[in-house]
Amino acid sequence: MESFGTLCGCLLMAIVVLMTTAIIARFSPFYRQDLAGNGQRELTLDGLRGLAALMVTVHHAAVCRIWLRTGEWKSAGATLPQLFGPVGVILFFMLTGYLFWGKARASKGWLDPLKLWRGRLYRIAPLYLFSVVFILVVATIFQGAEWLSLSNWQPLLRLLGLGAWNWQAVGHVYPGEYNANVIWTLRYEWWFYLLLPFIAWLALSGKIFGVPVVVGIFVLAGFWFDLHEPAGLYFICGMLGSELLVHPSVREKMQHPASVLLALAIGVGIYSVSKNQIPETGPSDLLAMVCLPIFLVAAGGNNFFGLLTHPAVRCLGSISFSLYLLHGIVITLVGLILKKAGLDSMSSLQVWLLFTPVAVVITALCAVTYRWVEFPFLSRSHRV
Repeated sequence: MESFGTLCGCLLMAIVVLMTTAIIARFSPFYRQDLAGNGQRELTLDGLRGLAALMVTVHHAAVCRIWLRTGEWKSAGATLPQLFGPVGVILFFMLTGYLFWGKARASKGWLDPLKLWRGRLYRIAPLYLFSVVFILVVATIFQGAEWLSLSNWQPLLRLLGLGAWNWQAVGHVYPGEYNANVIWTLRYEWWFYLLLPFIAWLALSGKIFGVPVVVGIFVLAGFWFDLHEPAGLYFICGMLGSELLVHPSVREKMQHPASVLLALAIGVGIYSVSKNQIPETGPSDLLAMVCLPIFLVAAGGNNFFGLLTHPAVRCLGSISFSLYLLHGIVITLVGLILKKAGLDSMSSLQVWLLFTPVAVVITALCAVTYRWVEFPFLSRSHRV
């Protein structure tokens, strides 16, 4: 019964977020123009990116509800919400591999490293630094300011590393506890961007099958740098998907409505066979195989019966990076306030009803940060 309540709560929160983005997409002149100007983009992937961020958000909301009661930030309380977080992360990695490998192929195997890294700096740094300031403010409110002393300069300096280095405890405070520890994925993104210019020549025709070998070598080498997540596999899936979908006949088949049902059936089948081997927390290679057929169909241009190209979902895709980085801070802040007020024993229904307006606040905040923090730098990057 509790699992059913968690699933209903996650569904309610997702609906509220989508209703909010639908209103924003309809009544905001900026977002109307932004969505209308996406004609050159792969709109289904924008929608998929938005849904991936939404899955991570509702996953952490479910985890927070359990955390309020038990003090452990681990379980979402139900199987499907527990999978939402890892699935969202895997899709993000696949999207990165797919899109940037397409850029490598379009540029005939040559990517200007400085141009690529500068563009990623414009994309990631502004919102990342905004989120760090947000975390510092929240942590200082609840922990005091003593932990910000100069004696802790080394872990504080790591916070300015744009996610390229793992965060460490600053005195008695671990900043990752204040944003659902979502920053870890950026480390793998930076590794991918760092390596991409040097393996982009493999995007030339006939060399694609060397990608798993070369990237696999880098992944194995990454173990020396404590890179133990199988993130390289997720990038490879996206890269190989980009090569597969370059063929018009394959892309045409992916756009057939029956492909959606087939992809879902394959994904469910793989999960049913391997669910006992899939870890309860974190991404895994088996879970990536569950996601892959669904990802390929979406990357092939299938809109999943209009879902991925709906204005609300596309608007969600625009603010997806803000949603990913900021949702955990707001959810944790609400949880800390409830704990401080002695309301951590609220019923599941009460918590989910409380998260309804919180979902609106999170979505509105992300719409603002995309408009005023992300977009100005994105525009400048495109001009450069």
